[in-house]
Amino acid sequence: MKTWTGILLMIILAVATLSVTSTAKTTNESQQQLNIDNSSSQTVAVEASHIDLKNDEVNSNRDKTPIKADDVSVAPENNNVRVYPMSVEGSGYIYNGLVVEVNGKKREFSDWRAEGGAYKPEVHELDLNEDGKKEIVVLYSEGHGTGIYLGQAHILDPISLEVMKMQSLDDIVKDHVESNVTVNSDHIEIGVTVNGVPTETTRVEKAAGDGVYHGKLQFGRVTYYSVEDGKLVVSTSGAYGEGLYAGDLTFVYAYQNGEWQASELKYSMEVYEEEYYESFD
Repeated sequence: MKTWTGILLMIILAVATLSVTSTAKTTNESQQQLNIDNSSSQTVAVEASHIDLKNDEVNSNRDKTPIKADDVSVAPENNNVRVYPMSVEGSGYIYNGLVVEVNGKKREFSDWRAEGGAYKPEVHELDLNEDGKKEIVVLYSEGHGTGIYLGQAHILDPISLEVMKMQSLDDIVKDHVESNVTVNSDHIEIGVTVNGVPTETTRVEKAAGDGVYHGKLQFGRVTYYSVEDGKLVVSTSGAYGEGLYAGDLTFVYAYQNGEWQASELKYSMEVYEEEYYESFD
């Protein structure tokens, strides 16, 4: 009797062992299959991401247009001094970065963003400070629109092509110009002082309605840079309200104390009508 009982217990233990082993094997196989599936999903995700990046590159390249001969500006003083875009967007009216080339030497300025077409950059080779060494002057427009013309200028050392330090327009206005805009019931009075010398007060009729006027003239939204008689000349309009201009501050850049600073400052009182600031479109 004891013998049969022992045999029966051995059979039960053997069946239980086989069941546990089979379950463990099935679990391991399932886990392995799960790992393979996860790996496959990750691979698909990486491949999809790579495809997206490729598509972005294709779309980016599609938006760019080849640089043409018309995009190259040549200095009137020296045919070996040129400026042209690093890349051109859209229909050729946006230059992303500029290349300055002087007698075969090139330097890229990737942070200079300029307009093309009729507003494409200018470049000049001039001895601005009459020291016997000619500087490189680059002029371009950052943008324009109704009541806006954002001119920009840089002066470069002709040997290193390093950008030379220039006093900013904000600092020039702060150091040399004082102004006040007084709003009355039917008119506006604008007073300007340049280097301590007051100019004649300008009286402007107040427009109908409740306009928003500045407490003093704002400069910078309409700024032109040009080369005249061998000098870098700046003209910037003073706004007493949104799109309302009361005259121009003009000056030239002269080399003083290690940087290019404003000199020969003048303010001319001339109130511009609506067609003036709409003409920038």
